[in-house]
Amino acid sequence: CSKDEIILERDEDVLDTWFSSGLFPFSVMGWPDNTNDFKAFYPTSLLETGLDILFFWVARMVMMGLQLTDTLPFHTVYLHAMVRDKDGRKMSKSLGNVIDPLEVINGCTLETLLAKLDAGNLPAKEIARAKKDQQADFPDGIPECGSDALRFGLLAYTVQGRDVNLDMKRVVGYRMFCNKLWNATRFALHFVSDFQPTPNILEELMSSGKMAIRDKFMISRLMACSETVNDCFASYKFGDAQHAAYSYWMNDVCDVFLELIKPVVYDKSDENKANRWAAQATLWIAIEAGLRILHPMMPFVTEELWHRLPGRGTLGGAEPKSIMLAEFPECNSAYRNFECEESMEATMKIIRACRSLRQQYNIGNKVLTHFFVKVASGQPEDAAKSQTDDIKTLGKASAVDINLDEESIPKSVGIVVVDEQMTVLMDIKGLVDYAAEIKKLEKQLTKTTNPMQQLEDKMAAPGYEDNVSEEVKTSNQERLDGLKKKATDIEEAIA
Repeated sequence: CSKDEIILERDEDVLDTWFSSGLFPFSVMGWPDNTNDFKAFYPTSLLETGLDILFFWVARMVMMGLQLTDTLPFHTVYLHAMVRDKDGRKMSKSLGNVIDPLEVINGCTLETLLAKLDAGNLPAKEIARAKKDQQADFPDGIPECGSDALRFGLLAYTVQGRDVNLDMKRVVGYRMFCNKLWNATRFALHFVSDFQPTPNILEELMSSGKMAIRDKFMISRLMACSETVNDCFASYKFGDAQHAAYSYWMNDVCDVFLELIKPVVYDKSDENKANRWAAQATLWIAIEAGLRILHPMMPFVTEELWHRLPGRGTLGGAEPKSIMLAEFPECNSAYRNFECEESMEATMKIIRACRSLRQQYNIGNKVLTHFFVKVASGQPEDAAKSQTDDIKTLGKASAVDINLDEESIPKSVGIVVVDEQMTVLMDIKGLVDYAAEIKKLEKQLTKTTNPMQQLEDKMAAPGYEDNVSEEVKTSNQERLDGLKKKATDIEEAIA
């Protein structure tokens, strides 16, 4: 048909895309009518969006809101990071590198990924390049990760800033964390299977007078985690909140507390009744509150595990029906115990040294060894003596002696100098090749005496006393004393 026969007419009922989007905050509330929803919910508080549409959409919403309602539609804008592929390229259909979240959640075979490229409208050359990239990135397809792992992984990436270079291996790693959380909680449930919590179990525990250092440490770490996560959520630091929750579960609950209380919970004697109750109560509180901390970041697995805790449904009328309805944990500063945290930190240094010695000498897990700990007087010595049982538990020790006199320590020992205040020795009689171990110790001695000699020469140089500040002199002297002690301990081990 000719140009004169064509009639173009604008639809009067359709707005420009970004113009209509600019009306979104108040049009959905019934504007221009002054509806109940409009009066109750407008203006809103927070808009979450991406940096790339800051002008196209956000600015228009602000201008439209001020022009048509004389009110800002929101007071805070949270700009999330842009998700890119692992090489930092923007996800684009033309590049064939778009990852569908459902494919991460449910899993996807390589064949399905390649078939999607064939079904698209990319040129043959681009399809070939995209297939090559996907075969390199996902040779076995995308493993099933679940929505919890995907959400947790994306939160971890927010610390990168504006862009998220999404590597599926990291998301798979958080799927393994989900498994760890599931298995650790299910394992812990055996420890509290005969425990009955009460509505005020935390207050009862803290006032019971039955808590060991390990119990006070665990509650203190729970309070610290609660404080950190709340502060991070309030300031939109979701990556830091994720890291705090992850560290709490992996380091404090799984690696330390669960292992420490095994002998306590297994001992059902009357003499151990109070210690056992305190350990069970602490574990129940640590898990229950820990699940609530994780819930906004991993909603599905935490809901399931929370319902499996013993005592659920027996805690009175105020007990929530779902973890979604439970109060989010908050820090009670009165329950923070920095002294116990310092004590546990010192104890864990000893335990790590014990483990290092056992690994160094290839000691089997079923073989218990005798450790001797030399530690400075004061808080480190008090910590070691008060937590000897904990050192035996995690260090796989038959015995642990603290600051024994030199004559009582056997000559056949392996040694780890932890720092200037702490040295751990292990009786290796009948366990190792002495000649090989002496060579190792001689290498350690050389690595110690060389910097010690350099520091002594530096301190003896002309003008040192006159030109060096007292602060530096004190620091150098402390370092020299520590190196001398370390060298002496190694020499004694060699002798």
